[in-house]
Amino acid sequence: MFDQFMFGMKKSTNMSHGTKRAFVVVVLCMILMMLMGQAQCDLVTIVNKMYEPLNVHCQSKDTDLGARTLARLEQYSWYFDQDFIGTTLYNCDFSAVGFGLAHVDVFKGWAYKKELPCQRCFDYACDTNCFWVVMPSGFYCGSVLWTLWPPHPLSNKMLNSTNGL
Repeated sequence: MFDQFMFGMKKSTNMSHGTKRAFVVVVLCMILMMLMGQAQCDLVTIVNKMYEPLNVHCQSKDTDLGARTLARLEQYSWYFDQDFIGTTLYNCDFSAVGFGLAHVDVFKGWAYKKELPCQRCFDYACDTNCFWVVMPSGFYCGSVLWTLWPPHPLSNKMLNSTNGL
């Protein structure tokens, strides 16, 4: 019954059991190759809502997107494909006048499902969209505040020098 359903053939067909297995393997390999060869469908967007220019340097383990400076309200986006095992990880270093250096994971593949920056940055299907907004109050994924800016290194020195007066 399975042979008739799977191959649409009667038992009397001359196709051997080994040939049927090879056919199934070829079909499965073709499906896998189609899934792996999808157009780049994951998207990360970063919007600068700081009052000053925002310096951004983003990279993954395999791809360095380079450094760039975003003017106020300027956005930066890139498309990519997650790797087959879902361990794609993009992180960015951010800096702006008067703020510390921030290191933020902006995309984590599906294998990190318990360590996601926010639910909008996770989807099994194509068109995963991670939309980040950088503001003086912190880093937002969608409308969710994910993390704050770290303190500026000079702010600790200034506090210590004024406390010593």
